[in-house]
Amino acid sequence: MTHRICQLDGCERDHYGHGYCLTHMRRWRKTGDPGPAEITRKVRAACVFAECGRPAVSQGLCNSHSSQARRGKPLAPLRPRTKSVTRDEFGRKPCSTCKGWLDPADFYPNPKHSDGLNAYCKRCDRSARLLRSYGITLAQYEAMLEAQGGVCAICAGAPKDGPSLHVDHDHACCPGRKKSCGQCLRGLLCEDCNRVLGMFRDDTTRFEAAIRYLKREGP
Repeated sequence: MTHRICQLDGCERDHYGHGYCLTHMRRWRKTGDPGPAEITRKVRAACVFAECGRPAVSQGLCNSHSSQARRGKPLAPLRPRTKSVTRDEFGRKPCSTCKGWLDPADFYPNPKHSDGLNAYCKRCDRSARLLRSYGITLAQYEAMLEAQGGVCAICAGAPKDGPSLHVDHDHACCPGRKKSCGQCLRGLLCEDCNRVLGMFRDDTTRFEAAIRYLKREGP
């Protein structure tokens, strides 16, 4: 079978369909004319921020500097990109969020990545989860934990090995939502206390009835 090329004179690109290469076929379908044989690509202007060099996408800025401008932040130089599979001389891996060089054990496994690990560290992952669900950062969580003395706000028990204390919020403020608005946080609870509040649905009447039941005299 002979190798076919675009039928347009002067084009040496591989044939794709209707006698043309992919680019000329798309032009032909769109306008009825495949256009000139020479294919030129539009070159984007560079970002106007000094020494950036990335392609401009909006108002003369690249994606990253345009994002800084939208958030009202002063334009600042971008940090150099480092591949998440890179290792330093000590075998440490860079976190894509905090930019710190950490031991591979500080990253959760991710089989979809070439090195089998997440691009961001466990601490940054936890901070992102807290922000999404409760509107607080990991630093704010740790401040709450320190204010409680590192124990459950109800039973004063220390968290068991592994799981940390759960963030409790007023479900009357955010009914039916797994996420909190961030303004109705009440404290940090151990798994058992948090589960009891959920089962009793924050109903103080049921708690009072349970107390009377536990204090009742035997027959």
